[in-house]
Amino acid sequence: MIEIPPAFIYLIGLLLLPVITGPVRKAWTLLVGAAGFILALSLSSAAPEMVIGVVPGIETILLTSDPMRQIAGGIFAFSGLITLIYAVYRDLPTAETIGILASIAAAMGIVYAGDFITVFVFWEFLAVASLAIIWSSKAPESSGAGYRYILFHIFGGACFLGGIVHTVATTGSAAIGPVGDGAGLLLMLVGIGVNAAFIPLHTWVPDAYPRASVVGSVALSIFTTKAAVFLLAAIGGWGVAVAYIGGAMALYGAIYALMQDDIRRLLAYSIVSQVGYMVAAIGVGSVEGLDAGLAHMVNDILFKSLLFMAAGAVILRTGSHRLSDLGGLGRTMPITALCAVIGGLSLAGLPGLNGAVSKGMAIEAAGGVPYLSPVLLISAVITVVYVSRFLYFVFFRSTTGTREGLLPNDPPTPMLVAMGATAFLCLAIGLFPHLLTDLLPGGTDAHAFASSYLLESAAIFAAAGALLFAVRPLRVPWRGVETDIDALYVKAGDAIVWISANPLVHTADRIERGVESLATSLGLISENPLVASQIAGKTLKLPFVRAFSDRSRSEAYEKELSLLKDCYPDVQVNIWGGGYGIIFISIVAFLYFIFYMMR
Repeated sequence: MIEIPPAFIYLIGLLLLPVITGPVRKAWTLLVGAAGFILALSLSSAAPEMVIGVVPGIETILLTSDPMRQIAGGIFAFSGLITLIYAVYRDLPTAETIGILASIAAAMGIVYAGDFITVFVFWEFLAVASLAIIWSSKAPESSGAGYRYILFHIFGGACFLGGIVHTVATTGSAAIGPVGDGAGLLLMLVGIGVNAAFIPLHTWVPDAYPRASVVGSVALSIFTTKAAVFLLAAIGGWGVAVAYIGGAMALYGAIYALMQDDIRRLLAYSIVSQVGYMVAAIGVGSVEGLDAGLAHMVNDILFKSLLFMAAGAVILRTGSHRLSDLGGLGRTMPITALCAVIGGLSLAGLPGLNGAVSKGMAIEAAGGVPYLSPVLLISAVITVVYVSRFLYFVFFRSTTGTREGLLPNDPPTPMLVAMGATAFLCLAIGLFPHLLTDLLPGGTDAHAFASSYLLESAAIFAAAGALLFAVRPLRVPWRGVETDIDALYVKAGDAIVWISANPLVHTADRIERGVESLATSLGLISENPLVASQIAGKTLKLPFVRAFSDRSRSEAYEKELSLLKDCYPDVQVNIWGGGYGIIFISIVAFLYFIFYMMR
């Protein structure tokens, strides 16, 4: 059997999209998604590599497989297919459909690549595909969000490329693996960190994701950050500093998710927080940490895409995206509410759902790093609080005081099918963790129903409940906080613009005037250099003549200087003295020396 990279299935599939429309396009995209999923499942860990030589000594590996790639490829292909099923409810713009298929292709290309050069090509392709999804939205803010998104990813891509070049130059190999210390490690970490939403490089996530369409947001929530997490795991050897970066992401994202009123902005910050758990576990550097990071990547793709699909259904049916404007939808949208509850409680880590399996693994793996586990536990408590707010305000709060006509029915069948299939997997993995852990490269077990895990989960939910009971503002909606670190970026940009428009312009004008004045002075001096030097010397000597000579001599000196200036440059002086002869001979000797040295 000839093995081909799964990314090629999606790349070939999107070529037909510009020339087909309507039901044919929907059927074609579903066929492509199903074919890619089947191909990903059929690849074995012993699949032969597909190697292409680029330059002597450097080879690109388009296809390589191992247990880590199998689990990542499988979840990306499955989630891509689910997204395409979810999108069937309407005719998507051509650019958005291409963007979704291209995102799946790029993520699959990154997963199955065996070298940094191939990864970089698909890395940039993923950024362009995501930009197409964002700009396909009809939201008025999508244009600016897209520009800001691409600026972040240009910076990240440049750093990533710099790290690759440094690694290849120092090691002589482009194969994926630990990159060592120094500039290459730092550049590569920053480049991957932009896509993984490291703090403070994360602001593109809550900025861009809420601006896409309801389908586009689902696709965006799956691929970019999770492809970066996979690459962190595939490279490895980062050091404990990355674990602390993950802890900061988990806490920071959870706090900001708690402060949001926009549903998708809340979920976007939740992505930052949950990716923090993955980064923290991978940064630990142990086999258990690697398995925990990969397991939570799989589970987060499931429950986060489920929540984005439920949020999209709510926005589609109500036209509102704010918690403060919603309420009571559980009565008329029961299937959506059930799926949202499963996704939300999975995110919160309720035992029996998939989130509890991998979140417990991540917290346990972090136990070997000082202070990291407490940070993740605090983040878990805050997660329960914002999930409770989300579910209550959207589905279970009394509709009294809300806008009329805000109680629609469940969304179209394709959206329900996609949500139902994802919710089923959240339940299946939660009840039977071995369905996931048996696929992990390190074979780490999850003790999701061990007494210690259950007590830990109970403590987290109890602490969250106590917070909700004690802090009344947590039980009422608010308009949300949208100011983030990007406010500092805006101020820095304003400062650069001000400096460019004021001090730099004035300095440039002064320099220009100075150069013009110098050029004019040199032109005047060149007309009679000897007299010009005499005028300069006498002008410098004038204050001393006035101070130490009598009045008549001073006046005579000033008269002589004034006469030289008035007659310049026509005045002539005799230069043939003994002193001038010595100067002339010295100049000739100097020029001869320069000529000799140049030869």
